[in-house]
Amino acid sequence: MRAMQRLSTDDLLLEPLVAGHAEAMFPLLTESALYRWIDEAPPADVDRLRARYAHLETRTSGDGRQHWLNWVVRRSGQPPLGYLQATVLEDGSAWVAYLLGSAHQGQGIATRATAAMLAHLEAAYGATRLLANVEAQNAPSIRLLQRLGFRAADAEEAARHGPTASERIFVRDRRERSGDAARPPVPAS
Repeated sequence: MRAMQRLSTDDLLLEPLVAGHAEAMFPLLTESALYRWIDEAPPADVDRLRARYAHLETRTSGDGRQHWLNWVVRRSGQPPLGYLQATVLEDGSAWVAYLLGSAHQGQGIATRATAAMLAHLEAAYGATRLLANVEAQNAPSIRLLQRLGFRAADAEEAARHGPTASERIFVRDRRERSGDAARPPVPAS
């Protein structure tokens, strides 16, 4: 198993998620507005969140065919702002997701943090195809994906991934990109 790296941007730290983050993340994740666009409920309590994080801390699926990568996003010495997730598959693709607390949205934080994660997935894991599943009405998330070079999947391609009627699949292929506005992530010591 490959060790996860801590990443950074000019002002953000992306720390590999561990069970010990549960206490700091719990207040942020209990904000009901965050669940408007995602198919899960807020964590019931800190102990259950800690258990979930402990499971994710294994970093791989039971069969070893998927890498589970999760980072807590924060500014140095500050409480968490949100998290990033990636599931890297054997075929070189990676599903990505992100969530920031409402107070931190609309400031470019998600764009910078996600760009760092995407660059890391390509450089460290050889990801050649990045995918995201987003609710069709979630305009801010769609704009974020488009800023990062994602395109809406065509109908045939989307159907292969089985989205619900209200979901859309977005894709970014390494070969389609002519360049990134974001700099590669800098591993943090």
